[in-house]
Amino acid sequence: MKLKPKLITFDFGDTLVSSDPPYLTRIWMGLNKLGVKRKKRDVESAYHCADLFVSRKLLRESDFAPEMYQRNLGDALLDQLGVRGEREKLLKELTDFLVGFRPERVMVPGAKFLLQQLKKRGYVMGIISNNDGRTGEKCRAVGIEHYFSFILDSTLEGMCKPDPDFFGKAFKLAGVKPGDTLHIGDLWGSDILGARKAGMWAVWIENNYVKPEKLKKVFKVKRIRQALNYIE
Repeated sequence: MKLKPKLITFDFGDTLVSSDPPYLTRIWMGLNKLGVKRKKRDVESAYHCADLFVSRKLLRESDFAPEMYQRNLGDALLDQLGVRGEREKLLKELTDFLVGFRPERVMVPGAKFLLQQLKKRGYVMGIISNNDGRTGEKCRAVGIEHYFSFILDSTLEGMCKPDPDFFGKAFKLAGVKPGDTLHIGDLWGSDILGARKAGMWAVWIENNYVKPEKLKKVFKVKRIRQALNYIE
């Protein structure tokens, strides 16, 4: 089955663009520096599981304030890692470590090829990102800003995934209906559950960290360029 959506939206971090070192590696580095010694794979798994747990919680409670997502995500991450005791200081110090880190931005393999192909085919594209207010700047750093009709950054919009209204803002900007749209992302919780709640089709760049429920209108790929298998 192949789609011809009127709008294709993307998550940003670790979907289109990564960094050197990658974001989850930086979290692992920060936790180790702060005395939380875990294997890198365990931290990666904990992050994906935490996002899924928090996304399900927020979708149940319909409380999508960005600060609520971040606070819940931090707590859930530490829960997944079995960290007990005082957390507020640890999470603040981890945030400070991450904010102070300025990694080099690098394209996810296959992402630029996908964007080029979709642009040639005339697709309208946008970004929906839970980010720090600098998504546009990060796009410019790797030379991809011109591919997108809009860039929605959670910090600038005061909204965050998995809020269906955050995805809905993209529909309004593009003048399209949810059923005519496709979202591509790597997090099953904030990306895929959020997109489906908003009525979109979705492509999940899968991993082995979470075992998601079966959902209609969701395609799974191992590499982002494989999304072309489902787009006319």
